[in-house]
Amino acid sequence: MADIKHLSAYHKLAFELKYKGYSYQNIADSLNKKCPKSRPAKFSQQTIKDWFKEDGRLYKAYCVYENEMDQIHAETMEIVRKAGTRVREENFRLANEMLVALMGSSNDAVKLAAIKEILDRVEGKPKENISLDNQDIAQLPFQDRWKLIPYEIKLRLSRNQYPPETAEMIYSWVETGKTKPRKPAPDSRDQSS
Repeated sequence: MADIKHLSAYHKLAFELKYKGYSYQNIADSLNKKCPKSRPAKFSQQTIKDWFKEDGRLYKAYCVYENEMDQIHAETMEIVRKAGTRVREENFRLANEMLVALMGSSNDAVKLAAIKEILDRVEGKPKENISLDNQDIAQLPFQDRWKLIPYEIKLRLSRNQYPPETAEMIYSWVETGKTKPRKPAPDSRDQSS
């Protein structure tokens, strides 16, 4: 700790309050309440400011105090973090052991729930399938219909790898939610010269 033995009790209290983030006015008010007989005059906000400014009476000692307190808090937080990790790991092992024990239950519902939980943890939860019918799709905004198009199809569209009729059908579906019937290609036999 910083060498603050030569400082008075009210200076030490001012250190603590400043470190906790109190304003200069709050520090002055607290000192006036807790140390009324320390000085004949009351502590003012300006007095406290003067103590802690760069060339003030407490500046250097407070800098040392602040650094040491920061170090103590950092070490404490590291200890708490390590303890929390240890407790979490112990509880995780215990929870897994309990799930395995529940698989041996005589109640089939309990067995099934334990097995499902273990599989979900190991393999991940299965994806939920959503089914939409044509009416639901038609009611979606076109941006959402565009999101339903697989990436590979979007890529082929961007590279013009589909015949124009197919590309037009996909774009039509995205815009309206319905596919337009394709117009039959003109038959060369029906054309007269």
